[in-house]
Amino acid sequence: MTRARVLFVDDEPRILDGLRRSLHGKRGDWDMAFVTSGAEALDLLAESPRDVVVSDLRMPGMDGAELLTRVSERHPGVARVVVSGDAEREEALRGAVAGHRFLAKSAEADSIVAVIDQLAFMTSTTHRVEARRLAGAVRALPTLPGHADRLTALLGSAAIELSTAARAAARDVGLTAKLLQLSNSAVFGARARVASVENAIGVLGLPTLQALVDTGQLLWSSPQWGPAVVRELGVVWRHAMATTELVGLMASPANRPYAQAAASLQDVGRFVCLAAAGSGGNPDLDLAAADFRGVPYRDVGVELLHLWGLPYPIVVAVAERDLPQRPPASGLGVTAAVRAAHLLIQQTEARDPGARTAAEELAELLAHPQLTAQPVDWRRAAEEASARAGEWLIGDMGLNRADEKKRA
Repeated sequence: MTRARVLFVDDEPRILDGLRRSLHGKRGDWDMAFVTSGAEALDLLAESPRDVVVSDLRMPGMDGAELLTRVSERHPGVARVVVSGDAEREEALRGAVAGHRFLAKSAEADSIVAVIDQLAFMTSTTHRVEARRLAGAVRALPTLPGHADRLTALLGSAAIELSTAARAAARDVGLTAKLLQLSNSAVFGARARVASVENAIGVLGLPTLQALVDTGQLLWSSPQWGPAVVRELGVVWRHAMATTELVGLMASPANRPYAQAAASLQDVGRFVCLAAAGSGGNPDLDLAAADFRGVPYRDVGVELLHLWGLPYPIVVAVAERDLPQRPPASGLGVTAAVRAAHLLIQQTEARDPGARTAAEELAELLAHPQLTAQPVDWRRAAEEASARAGEWLIGDMGLNRADEKKRA
């Protein structure tokens, strides 16, 4: 078994000495290196590949956020962990954009070991390194033209209520993923697993959400994209939003937050690959395809959600969206609820042209006791969710009706 290669960076030698002692028992599992500056870390990475970099946030000269940003650009396959003490909000958010996971300065050895062991694992069975590199390079996800400005203006209001902010934030795939990433970190106050955008904002606080949007590193438009890509991005977005609304009706109350998050993030891999294609000078990426440079979108998206530490039920539901589901009569669970909602939306104008339909499986899922117990016409509910998502696409996202008609 290959040992995980881990690099620790901290400008205080005593902190590194403490890490050496506390992690002594992992010598057989990890190949560990310790350096005292960002410059040393970059030099070592250029000479010797690493799987995980763990960096203190506050360091003189090149701080942790700058170091990990450079690591993401030069060595995208390296998982990035930020160690933070009592950092100012702006400083902490810079680290949040640059890193995959976050550890408190006071974290116990067991917590450090658990995070590094998780990050040393790659989720894709057939495209491990390639999926990690594509997912690892992304610090923020692209958004639809015009949405960033609208969202920034809305969330900038001092009088905005949490429920209004949650509805607005939930309509952006990248912001949803980033909020769940941050809110599930002890550094940002989480004490239990967070699955809903509203709960994430409750944990982080509205000022943190507003500061995150104001950083300008999270939401951006890419004018080099061709019109075809913008339209296809709208297709993916509409399908996700329609599925998210519908699964909120279908999932049990306990599973609803996880199912809605998974529905929103079901095609996050496409967004990742779009960002990669745009930065690589390929503005006309075909989002209806199933892969990017031979790596399936699904593998890339699951790898990103794993890197960002999102709750396991969300990651599994995204990973298995396209797999047939046979849930027990006792309940749909998260994955089957997302699958059922997705297949229903496939029968509407919000369908995903890159995904298959499965009429027989859908009929079996609609006959499940959890769904037949509710007095709901699920096909009509899917049409209504599709129509609302279409209106959001036209209104909130800044696309006109001509664009939407071309798509349809």
